[in-house]
Amino acid sequence: MAAERILVSLIHHPVYVLGPGRRVGLWTQGCSIRCRGCMSKHAWEFDETKAMSLERVAEILTLYDCERLTISGGEPFDQPEALLKLLKMIRPNFKDILLYTGYRFETIEEKFSDHLELIDAVVDSPFIEGLESDYAYKGSENQRLFVLNPSLRDEYDRWSKLKKQKLLQIKTTENGVFIIGVPYQRDVEKILSNLGMDETRR
Repeated sequence: MAAERILVSLIHHPVYVLGPGRRVGLWTQGCSIRCRGCMSKHAWEFDETKAMSLERVAEILTLYDCERLTISGGEPFDQPEALLKLLKMIRPNFKDILLYTGYRFETIEEKFSDHLELIDAVVDSPFIEGLESDYAYKGSENQRLFVLNPSLRDEYDRWSKLKKQKLLQIKTTENGVFIIGVPYQRDVEKILSNLGMDETRR
């Protein structure tokens, strides 16, 4: 995978359920972690047909009058070179960049410290089936929020205390229906049935 391109599952605006305030959402394509019980299995494969130039992704992300960005996946750090280049391109346009990753924060600090200089907050660790959380921002209790930008700490502290209220967003594309948010796993079958789907895309 050339570092001038990045595999993208979805770009969507507005996003209200993955971080404080109104946000742009970027979901990368491809994940080597592949948690049991994952709701984003559609984003596991490193599908080259989903490749986009970094310039085009940056252009789309900055089209909106929005200063907040959430990056999820897939696994963003499975494309580290492309992710770093993209962050450098878009950083001036956003006051708040939140990134979801299945890697532990300690691993990111060790291997991807340059990336952290360009990120304001991180939700880390893999989803663990059976350890579901009542908090809206995370799927399982082992996952942690790290706020790296002191000016955003109070805002993220308030956001991290919100409980799940089944607030989700639905995005329909030519590739299917995407569910944006972090629902209870036990609600997945109900959501799928209501949408007439056999796979949830989150």
